[in-house]
Amino acid sequence: MSRKRSSLMFCLRSNSVAEKFDYCPDIPLPSLPPGGAVVKVIYAGACYTEEQLRGTSKALTPGIRDNSILTGFEVSGIIHDVCSAETNGNFNVGDRVIIYPEKHHLTQDSYAEYITVKDVNNLIKIPSHIPLEVAAMLPSGGLTAYNTVLRAKPIVEHMLKSQNCCNILIVGAGGLGLWTVRLAKAFIGGDCNKVHITVADTSIDKLEIAQQHGCYDVIHWHDADHEQYLIERTLDVCPGGVDVVIDYVGSPRTTSRTLKVLNRGGVMLVGGNCRYEVSICLNSLSKNQHSIVGLSNGTIEQLRELVEVLSSGQVSPPTYATFPVTQANQVFQDINECKIVGRAVLQVSAIDD
Repeated sequence: MSRKRSSLMFCLRSNSVAEKFDYCPDIPLPSLPPGGAVVKVIYAGACYTEEQLRGTSKALTPGIRDNSILTGFEVSGIIHDVCSAETNGNFNVGDRVIIYPEKHHLTQDSYAEYITVKDVNNLIKIPSHIPLEVAAMLPSGGLTAYNTVLRAKPIVEHMLKSQNCCNILIVGAGGLGLWTVRLAKAFIGGDCNKVHITVADTSIDKLEIAQQHGCYDVIHWHDADHEQYLIERTLDVCPGGVDVVIDYVGSPRTTSRTLKVLNRGGVMLVGGNCRYEVSICLNSLSKNQHSIVGLSNGTIEQLRELVEVLSSGQVSPPTYATFPVTQANQVFQDINECKIVGRAVLQVSAIDD
């Protein structure tokens, strides 16, 4: 699909979760913005943007409900053009980069062969030993998980000053959950005798993958099981109760369940899609001294740190699979039906063409 030395490109466009992607050929290449760059997209994480998810809160697919698919913008590629004032500075044509999402990226509705970056400071160079398909998973899923772990780390360290062990429960074994297991093992749970990282999910297949990523234990939260049984099973796996919950699902049922297994003074970190309306008894929250913390995607400084973390080999990426962008409709269908374990990454262009 690529068009070397052409002024045209292609894109795949979908206005909402309910619509399939349409192939749009012969789109004019974007103009070089002042002080910015044009990036040829090589890989893109399979994500929905906020624009595509808008108005779908009452019709979420299973893949969105359990966070198999992420909200965000994930791209890696090669600099195609860069403002002349910047060429002899940090960036040059041909550099391998990822993009910290700008506002216009988060509202777009397409996978385009070339995209603009208005501010080159939102570009981050990728070392040659990090595959671009791995780099593409960093700006949304990887960064959100990294920010989560950095928020959880001081909480866990504080708890360990007054107790021998800290139980961390990660709700959701999708891409965010797997990233979080990897990063939490590196930054929080190095001593498995003091920090137990447990993952809960409705899918046995996903839980098996989570175990392969190094979590301490897993809990199968089958949708058909009685609620009290799931609570008792969780407490059996997490003896003494849960100290920190990282909930990437945020449904009424998971929220109610985790608050019932959360210890006095425990903390719930909430991230991911979390498009549910949840009722919480503030009296119980106060009585049990529970804290609920919302999570953001993370900062560009954290994204730079995350690149260094992967570059040094301190953390390995979670399980992923790559697909041609021409298979985007099938890939999104499979993710929405929870048929893909780990992350899905789309190859938009070839590196050498």
